[in-house]
Amino acid sequence: MAPEIKKLNRFTTLPFLIDLISRQKLVLLNPATWEDFNDRATMQAYQKQQNASSIYALCLSYGETIHHWNAFASGTSGCCIEFSQDKLFKTLEDAGIGHGKTEYLSLKKLGTNPLLSPYLKRLPYKPEKEYRILLTNNQEQQPTYEIPIDLDLIRKITITNKIPRPIFESIKAVIKSLGFKGKVYQSTLYSNSTWINHFTAK
Repeated sequence: MAPEIKKLNRFTTLPFLIDLISRQKLVLLNPATWEDFNDRATMQAYQKQQNASSIYALCLSYGETIHHWNAFASGTSGCCIEFSQDKLFKTLEDAGIGHGKTEYLSLKKLGTNPLLSPYLKRLPYKPEKEYRILLTNNQEQQPTYEIPIDLDLIRKITITNKIPRPIFESIKAVIKSLGFKGKVYQSTLYSNSTWINHFTAK
């Protein structure tokens, strides 16, 4: 584990959060469904190199910016799941599932890099600070691959503040009713009282 990684975030939406908590499954996807065709090509080439029948991946981030919220958790159902990296890594390693930081490469340097790695991505995506979970096997390709997890892998859940506070409280109650005992917060990204009061409470 890289020492600078203090946490791992999964930016997603409420349906996927509810599914994760209720079924206690981490769901890896077939990369053929990804929006980025560059990423698709890299993963398909890696799968072919490994002579694997199937490939699955899940993208996390060791950062948090407005980009993460807008790209992966936009709208009124956005949320962020923060995992304990140590507990998550142990679960993955016990299951024999690979993981690693993404390396970002410019087109100029592409020709000088002979390695075909499933952790490569184009340089413009570097602000994502992606951390990738990866599995290849010799079973028939499926849309998803599920990893059983304990809910104590999750440190906290943050819900978008694009919803009114009463609605957040209702969502929090639902999450708690599903057995999650950790912290559930509402984001202050778009409205932080400390920042606002600094300029207005004069």
